Amino acid sequence: MESGIRNGRLVAVVGIDGAGKTSQVQRLAEWFEGSGHPTRLFLNQSQLPVRRALDAIAREDGFPGHLDMIGADTIRLISACARLSALAPVGDVLRTPGAVALADRYTVCQYAAVRLQGADNEAFLRRLNRGLPKPDLTLFLDVDPAVARERIRRRGIDEETLEFLAAYREAYRSLPEFADLVVVDGNGSFDEVQELLRKEIQRALPRTSAAPTGPVPCASGPSTPPDEDAIIDGPGREPSPSSDERKW
Repeated sequence: MESGIRNGRLVAVVGIDGAGKTSQVQRLAEWFEGSGHPTRLFLNQSQLPVRRALDAIAREDGFPGHLDMIGADTIRLISACARLSALAPVGDVLRTPGAVALADRYTVCQYAAVRLQGADNEAFLRRLNRGLPKPDLTLFLDVDPAVARERIRRRGIDEETLEFLAAYREAYRSLPEFADLVVVDGNGSFDEVQELLRKEIQRALPRTSAAPTGPVPCASGPSTPPDEDAIIDGPGREPSPSSDERKW
């Protein structure tokens, strides 16, 4: 369980592939910083190199892919362990008055992926993650599967079926935490969705009178690389390759 006094805020943005999570949280980080709040951005760390290595081994051993070779439970555990390590510094941020920890995906994404892939270790992963702080606000970018598929197609890296994206959306909706998520319409333009996110943050987390007292603590080691699930609708911004939570 989380221990200590929470002086900062933790905001998470979640949703299916093609929802635009990464690009939106990056813009939100700029907004928070511009408002005088020291902000630490926790981008989703791609496991694409690991997945490609496992796929190569799977093909050598006669399997269609890594999921067929080692199973959904193992895949979900690898992903959860990597994410737990990446999110470990969140507690340090929350001890800083006025600071904001902004997460591109959080634990609910793992549980939705478990249900989507038919893994059997959701209860274990919940125990694994129980030491992570609970977000003060979790924003679910709700995107129509057809809109999400078109965004994925435009980035030109991979493709997803409407059936898959709809199933992923329903996996989120089946979670017990879903009732506590703030659902934000993610079907609009980048700027329209950004405005909706900011309004929900202002409504749910009115700014406190506590003034920032210093920089946000940073974890040792290299910074988290940009996520590969970025969907960027704004002018002059380029999408990154895809690697979403349900894959890893």
